[in-house]
Amino acid sequence: MKKKRKDKYDVTGNIEAEYVDEAEQILVNKLEILDLNSLHIAEEEGLAKAYETLLTEVKTDTPMTAELLCHIHSRIFGEIYEWAGCWRTVQISKPGAIWPPPHYLHEAMQSFERDVLEKHPSTILQSDEQFCNAVGEIQGEFLAIHPFREGNARTIKLMTDIMAVQSGRPLLFYDATQTGAEQYIEAAKAALSEKDYCPMSQIIQQALSQALD
Repeated sequence: MKKKRKDKYDVTGNIEAEYVDEAEQILVNKLEILDLNSLHIAEEEGLAKAYETLLTEVKTDTPMTAELLCHIHSRIFGEIYEWAGCWRTVQISKPGAIWPPPHYLHEAMQSFERDVLEKHPSTILQSDEQFCNAVGEIQGEFLAIHPFREGNARTIKLMTDIMAVQSGRPLLFYDATQTGAEQYIEAAKAALSEKDYCPMSQIIQQALSQALD
């Protein structure tokens, strides 16, 4: 397998920064997958299995924690990546977004658990407005930290779907179109750059509305 390094990953000799292809799109994986489509299929299969398992494992009174987020990530990606379920050890960035450095993640996730997750237990989210505002903040703040190498959005969406079920609501139904994906990215950017969770809360409102329909 070929190891390369892109500028946005300030590491050497780290499996999280290793690719199997010249285009640097396919991360080194346990299944030795060499094409992007097959990797996407494997990830989606892992996500489906994680939903099936976790929605039966997690109880109505199970608290949402940083440890549970690691467990969720591991359930989704554990058969694919060595680093599944662990905070990332590489610095990452994209145009318009620079996320916290790896050495800050433990502290950041402790704060996230204490100041965000513990503030919004499912048991107090009585109204749909409360629920959407809480989930908007949870998803927005989590994505601003971006603690995992890949799969952050899928991980936090699964957690907040668990919260939906805990509070007697259906699984959220997001807009899967290109427009919907772009709106979600912009909402995540607003949370990162301005701590503005309103765009994300609006997306959650739409996803809940679609699920209820």
